[in-house]
Amino acid sequence: MNLIYTFFLTCILFLNTNANPAQSDAYQYSLDLINVENDQVQVELITPKINKKVAVFYMPKIIPGTYTVYDFGRFISDFKAFDKNGKTLAVTHPETNTWKIKNADQLYRVTYKVDDSFDSTSGKPVSGMSGTNIEANKNFLLNGHGFYGYFKGMKFQPYQVSVKKPEGFAHQSAYEKVTVKSGADYFEANNYQHIVDMPVMYCRPDTAIVKLGDTEVLIAVYSPNKIITAEFLRERYTKLLHSQSDYLGGKLPVKKYAFLMYFMGEQLPIGTGALEHNTSSVYCLPEMDRERIAPFLVDIASHEFFHIITPLTVHAKEIHYFDFNDPDMSRHLWMYEGITEYFSHHNQVRSGMISQEQFLQRMGQKIQNSKSTYIDDLSFTKLSRGCLEKHEHQYGNVYEKGALIGMCLDIELLNQSEGKYGVVDMMQELSNKYGSEKPFKDRQLIREIKKMTYPEIGDFLNKYVKGKTPIPYQKYFDKTGVAYLSPKDTMVYSLGDVQLGYNDETQRLVVTNNYSMSEMGRELNYRVGDELVSIGGQSLPPTGLREFMEKIRANMQEGKIFEVVVARKNADGKEENVNLYAITKKVKRVMPPGIEIMDNPSPQQLALRNAWIGKR
Repeated sequence: MNLIYTFFLTCILFLNTNANPAQSDAYQYSLDLINVENDQVQVELITPKINKKVAVFYMPKIIPGTYTVYDFGRFISDFKAFDKNGKTLAVTHPETNTWKIKNADQLYRVTYKVDDSFDSTSGKPVSGMSGTNIEANKNFLLNGHGFYGYFKGMKFQPYQVSVKKPEGFAHQSAYEKVTVKSGADYFEANNYQHIVDMPVMYCRPDTAIVKLGDTEVLIAVYSPNKIITAEFLRERYTKLLHSQSDYLGGKLPVKKYAFLMYFMGEQLPIGTGALEHNTSSVYCLPEMDRERIAPFLVDIASHEFFHIITPLTVHAKEIHYFDFNDPDMSRHLWMYEGITEYFSHHNQVRSGMISQEQFLQRMGQKIQNSKSTYIDDLSFTKLSRGCLEKHEHQYGNVYEKGALIGMCLDIELLNQSEGKYGVVDMMQELSNKYGSEKPFKDRQLIREIKKMTYPEIGDFLNKYVKGKTPIPYQKYFDKTGVAYLSPKDTMVYSLGDVQLGYNDETQRLVVTNNYSMSEMGRELNYRVGDELVSIGGQSLPPTGLREFMEKIRANMQEGKIFEVVVARKNADGKEENVNLYAITKKVKRVMPPGIEIMDNPSPQQLALRNAWIGKR
C-alpha cells in the first residue's frame, strides 16, 4: 500500500508540475532576460479569460508625460496566439499597434519578441527616458509600455509579472513588494495604467537610499564606465530632497520613490532627458564629467520629484483614464508641467540652495526662451489640448511660460492673502480635495480654483491661461519690489534651433533634441542623432566651433538655399551622409530682460517679496 501510495503521489506531483498555469482575470506575463538574442526579449502572456470570438490586443501609440506619438507596436515581432492545448490561433496585424485574434474564447497564451528602442534606426526616434533598452548581461530598462500590452475593454484588470534575470542583476524600481524565487522576480500591478507607471531597471546594482520621514527614496544608477555613482548622487540629492519635503509641509504622498538613472557610455540616436511617473522617474543622460553635469542633475531631479504632487494627486479624468491609443488631452499642462517646473526652482531659492539673484536670472531666462521660441498669445489651454498635432511645436513652452504662469500665480495668491497662501498651498488644497483616485473634471478646474481662492485668481487664469493675453511680467515683479526691463526683439539667423551635444568619438556636434526647432529647422528635418558634417558648404572644424558658427551666420542670406550635411544611420544601422536643405529665414530672438532687486522697496513690496522668495 505504501508503494502504491508513493507512486500515486509522485504521479500527481508530476502532473501538477507540467500542468498549464490556470487562467484568471489577471494578465500573467513572463519575461526572459537571460536568453537574449539580437537585442530581443522573449515575452509570454497567459491571458485573462476572454468571452469573445475576436480579441483585439494593443501596444500603446502614446504614453502619458511624453505627448508624442511613438507607436510601440513597431518594436513587437513574431506575435503568436495559442489555445490551452498549444494549437495556434489565427492572428491578423491590421495596424502598427493592433493585433486581432480569432476564436478568442479559446485563447490561452500569447508570445512575442520585443526589440529595444535605444538602437532603433527606423521610424521616429524614441526619447531615451521613454524608451526601452536591451543590452544582454549589461542593462535592461523595462519601461512597461514597451513590453506589455492589453486587450480592448480589459485595461483595468491586474497584471502579474515574472522576470528571469541574469545572475548578479538586481530589480530596481518603486515597487514596494518584489518576491524572488528560483532566480526570477515576481511583482504585481493593479492595471495597465499602473504597470506603465512603474518602470524597472535591471543591471548589476549601484544603489543608494535617502530617507525622508516615512518615505524611502531609491537612487539606482547604470553608468557603464562608473563615472557617475549612486553615492555621488546621494550626496547631492539628500539636501535637495529634504528641502522639497519641507517645502511640501514635511509629509509626502508616497512610501517609496525611485530615481532610475541610465547614463549613456556612447552617443545613441535618441533624445535625452527625464520622464516622470507617480512614484519614480527615468533618466537617460550622457555619461560625462560628474562635477560638470551635477548642477543639471539636481535641477532635473528637482522637477521630476515634484510630480508626486501633480499629476500624482491632482489630475483630470483624461489623465486618470488615459487612452494609450486614442488619447483625449487635458487642458492643464500649465499645472502638470508648468507649476512643477516652477516648484523645482522656487524650492531651491526658498531653501537657500540658490540665491534670489540666481532665481530671478532663471526666471528671466525663461521669459527670453518663451518669447523667442514660442507663440506668446496662444491660449495655454488650447496648447495643451492640441499638443499632439496642431500645437506640437509649442509643447516646449510648458517648461518656460508654464513655469512663469506658476510664478505670477504665486505672487498674486500671496498678494491677495497678505503673504499667507501661495501656489504650494493651493496645490495641497487641491490634493486634499481630489487625491490620486479622484480626478477632477477638466473644464471645471479653473472654476474650482476660483472658488477655493479669490475672484482675482479666476480672472488671472481666465485671462492669461485660458485666454490669449500675454502675461504682463512687469506688473507682477513690481508688486514684489523687483525692477523689470522688458526684453527687446531682434531678428537673427539661426541654424534651425536644435539642441546640440558633442560626440567625443567622432569629434562632431550631434543633435540631441529637436523639440524646439524653428520653421527652418523643421524644413531641414533634423533628426535626433544626426551628426553635423558641414554647414553652408563648410566642414566643421575640430576646434573653434563658436567662431565657425558666427562666421556661418555672418554669411547667411535670407531667401537663399541653405545646406547642412549630416551623418545619419540608415535602416541597416550604417552611417551615411545626408544633405538637408531649407530656405534661409531669420527668426525672432529676444534679448534677456533686465531683472534686479530694488534697494528701496516700499514696506508692502518688501513684505510680499519676503513672503515669495524669502529675506536677503
